[in-house]
Amino acid sequence: MAGMSAAFDAAAFKQRLLKGVGANAYGQLVSIGVQLLSVPVFLHFWGLNLYGEWLILSAIPAYFGLSDIGFATVAGNDMAMRVAQDDRSGALEVYQSVWLLISGMSLLVAAIAALLLSTLPLGSMLALPHIPAAQAAATMFVLILYVLVGLQGGVLNAGFRSSGRYAYGTTLSNTTRLAEWLLAVATLACGGGVVQVACALLLGRCGGTACQWLALRRELPWLRLGCAAGRRATVRRLFKPALAFMAFPLGQALNIQGMILVLGLTLAPSAVVVFSTYRTLTRLLIQAVSLLNHAVWPEISAAYGAGSMTLVRSLHRKGSMAAFWIGLAGAVCLGIGGIWVIGAWVRHAFAPDPLLLALLLLAAFLNILWQTSSMVLMATNRHQLISLFFLASTAGGLLLSALLIRLLGIDGAAMAMILAEVPMLFYAIGAALSVAGDKFPGYARAIVGAPFKRFTH
Repeated sequence: MAGMSAAFDAAAFKQRLLKGVGANAYGQLVSIGVQLLSVPVFLHFWGLNLYGEWLILSAIPAYFGLSDIGFATVAGNDMAMRVAQDDRSGALEVYQSVWLLISGMSLLVAAIAALLLSTLPLGSMLALPHIPAAQAAATMFVLILYVLVGLQGGVLNAGFRSSGRYAYGTTLSNTTRLAEWLLAVATLACGGGVVQVACALLLGRCGGTACQWLALRRELPWLRLGCAAGRRATVRRLFKPALAFMAFPLGQALNIQGMILVLGLTLAPSAVVVFSTYRTLTRLLIQAVSLLNHAVWPEISAAYGAGSMTLVRSLHRKGSMAAFWIGLAGAVCLGIGGIWVIGAWVRHAFAPDPLLLALLLLAAFLNILWQTSSMVLMATNRHQLISLFFLASTAGGLLLSALLIRLLGIDGAAMAMILAEVPMLFYAIGAALSVAGDKFPGYARAIVGAPFKRFTH
């Protein structure tokens, strides 16, 4: 381990980290811009009811993003640890094996989706009075293709992340998201309906993914797509951690899209718009913390692969400290001015709900407190237990929301989210401390330390 520590290049690490944070900041600007502008733009062109039905319809294809079974993320971790050990041939084997698997599964999912959508009465099943059944089916199929093309981008991002080019790959990925949204808005402004807007999103994603592939070929010519290095044994080795990782996007989908569906079926499409607007604002806190977390993720994988547990512990402590103070400051600011922001944002299209804002801010802050710890487990492919715990906690929260919404209305959905975050807070921190070989007292002291201490390793 001493040799590993001596070989550590602090200057290169800090440069990578700063670039990663910058790339994530750009990504957050894209996300914030898209989220903040989408609500008033779509409301202007489509109105409250049609936009609410679009949100319900577009929530379902997100579940098809789970069809890679978490292989892209797990492969990125494994590749980063192999590259840290100077094992390029092993990294290439993982890369091609996972690409072949995801491509085959995507084709299968697309075929099954086409068959189901051509036979199911989608319009009546989802109760969408403003979108004809044929248009609903066509829109959903295009959005499913849009999600499946995104899986290819996930494989390409694993290549960038594994070789110290996380920032470059992230920038390209976020530029793709911006381009596809601009195409969708242009289509919307030209009078496009739900099918045309979905096609614009798909076109933008296809073009952006092609650009990512060309960039990766130029930057890392040894990391090429193909079949020669693919191995079934590699897929089998990664299957368990990949299957476990699938619980995270599934849990997120249950938390985000699932709550939208429950609200839409229990209350009305207008309630979906209100809840989505408030949650979008409060989730800005989580997205802000992700700026650092996702930049540190590949560094933890590399440090763990190189055997530098001291660096792993330091990254966990410093990341958690930053998350605590960023989340606390952001929650206070939004608690004071959030109602005014939402009113100006949607031009007072609906009545303010201070209680909903406060509850969603608390849910976001609790999520922030355990987010960095979960990253330690995911970056080292030690996430099997926490993934199941997260899925169970989120599913329980969604089931509870069906009851609380009937009792408390829209505020009941926020209460359910809070109750789902509490068990994750205790489990994630304890599991991360165990992996990093850390103790809670020292970790807690680091969390409540000065918020703007210099980031050291």
